[in-house]
Amino acid sequence: MWKNTSKNQVQQYMQHNPYRLLALSFFATMTIGTILLMLPISHAQGLSTTLVDAAFTAVSCVSVTGLSTVDTYHHWSLFGKIVMVILIQLGGLGIVSFTTIIALVLGRRVGLKNRVLLSEDVGQDGMKGLLHITKKLTIYTFCVEIIGGIIYTIQLYPYIGDAALYTGIMQSISSFCNAGFIFFDNDLPYAMVGDVLFNMNTMALIVIGGFGYLATFDIWSHRKLRRFVDLKLHTKIMLVGTTALILLGTIIFLGVEWANPKTFGPLPIWNKIMASLFQSITPRTAGIATVDYNDLHPITLFITIIFMFIGAGPNSTGGGVKISTIAVAFLASRTLFNNRSDTEVFERRISLITVLKANGIIFLSILFVLFATCYLAWDEPYDFIRLLFEVTSAFGTVGLTTGITPNLSESSKWVLMLVMFTGRVGVMTVIGTWALRTAPTKPISYAEERVLL
Repeated sequence: MWKNTSKNQVQQYMQHNPYRLLALSFFATMTIGTILLMLPISHAQGLSTTLVDAAFTAVSCVSVTGLSTVDTYHHWSLFGKIVMVILIQLGGLGIVSFTTIIALVLGRRVGLKNRVLLSEDVGQDGMKGLLHITKKLTIYTFCVEIIGGIIYTIQLYPYIGDAALYTGIMQSISSFCNAGFIFFDNDLPYAMVGDVLFNMNTMALIVIGGFGYLATFDIWSHRKLRRFVDLKLHTKIMLVGTTALILLGTIIFLGVEWANPKTFGPLPIWNKIMASLFQSITPRTAGIATVDYNDLHPITLFITIIFMFIGAGPNSTGGGVKISTIAVAFLASRTLFNNRSDTEVFERRISLITVLKANGIIFLSILFVLFATCYLAWDEPYDFIRLLFEVTSAFGTVGLTTGITPNLSESSKWVLMLVMFTGRVGVMTVIGTWALRTAPTKPISYAEERVLL
């Protein structure tokens, strides 16, 4: 009887708050991944893997970040790399989405509890058509990854030979999921800074993966009309925001790094433009680089930090606070100067709860990043800008680094793991696992009083 009561209490505790189940599913997957990566078969012959390195890699894979404390190409065996790719796929597609698809394939019924959790995982408000959306995003994901894998295989074959047959698919999954892991020699992307096929394929996978499923499906459903005005408001914001960030980043990176002898300086003009475009896209949570970020100008590092914090789109494989969140906060601040009480854009009004949520996400995220950076600054000897870069890269699930990750202390690595976990499941989800409360609606409201700002 005690066992049944205890079990029911645990179930009620978990089911009452879908945030807990979502966070627990990621944590469980990271734990299993850590165990698998610690097996002797997972690392190359003659090497060994410590607990912190295995855990860091597993968390980085599931959170689709790309930061690593060991060299991915040389340290892990083929089995270890396959484990990493599976973890990346689970983290990118969404663990709940992936398990739901398996249940549907096996003919099992998806209950109400799992549907609620699934709606949190894919970022869908409500449960109408939820399973249909999950099927579509799974098919969409695999199709894009296969196409990208074929292109990678063709492009990489002259460099790495037969290994390109499987490395191409691995790299395609990593790029589409915005994971940032390189499954071939880390120095090779630097040599391919002007390789059009590699750059275009990688940038396309990053943008498509980070744009967001629902916005992509909305564009596809209006493909015959081809009218911007017919799209949903979220899709319009994502299109404008993504385009603006890519163009702005390209111009800034090109201007700052143009004469830098360690980065863009020696490159031909076309390669400079290509490198600027690539470096503008990759901070949007992808983490693959064609120049050494250790050699970038501090201004470029700071702009990259801002881009990494913003991240990609909601219900995508990317991280960060999301483009739409920043857009809503910007539009809300604009109302201070246009003498309007409502937040409006494209002849639509954004609800107050959305504005409050956007500002809350940004505030809590900044607070979290600053606390983590302060700890690393206390524990590590590196410049503050590099530590802030590292923490923001982890929070935005980007994977870019100035090269200090392997040299961090164990305590700093565990802090970065927490940052990566929070960045993947979302700061609201982490806080919501213990802070969510269901309060009755108040029949009255308190008297309003001004606060000086």
